[in-house]
Amino acid sequence: MLAVIRGSTRARATIALFALAALALVASGCAGGLLGKRFGEQVSVTEIVMLSKHGVAPEKIIGKIQRGGTIYHLSDAQYAELRKQGVTPAVISYMQRVHDQAVKEFPKLAEDEDLNCWNLGFDGFWYAGGPFGLHPDC
Repeated sequence: MLAVIRGSTRARATIALFALAALALVASGCAGGLLGKRFGEQVSVTEIVMLSKHGVAPEKIIGKIQRGGTIYHLSDAQYAELRKQGVTPAVISYMQRVHDQAVKEFPKLAEDEDLNCWNLGFDGFWYAGGPFGLHPDC
C-alpha cells in the first residue's frame, strides 16, 4: 500500500515539474516558436500622430510599430496628410516599407480587393498584423 502512495506522489510531482517547466518557457518567451509569433499591441495611425505631436523621437515610434507588428494600408494622400500633421519622413518611410515588405511576403494582401485581410481601425484607417500576426488565409 505504501508503494502505491509513493508512486502516486511521485507521478504528481513529475506532472507538477513539467507544468512548471512549461510555464517558465511561456513566461520567458522561449515557446514563441511553438505558439506562433506574438507581437505587442497594434499601433494606430492616430497614436503615431499623437506621439509625433508630443515630440517622441522617430526611432522610438518606429520601435513601437515594430513591436506591434502593425502593417498599414494607406494611400499616398493619407501619407501626405500624416506629414502635414507632423509625422516625420522617417516614420512614414518605415510605415511604407513595412507595407511593401508584407505585400512581397504575402501577395494576397495586395490582391485583396474585398479587404478580407485588413481590419478597419477605430480611426478609419486599414490595418493588418498586430498582436497575433496575419490571418492564416492571407
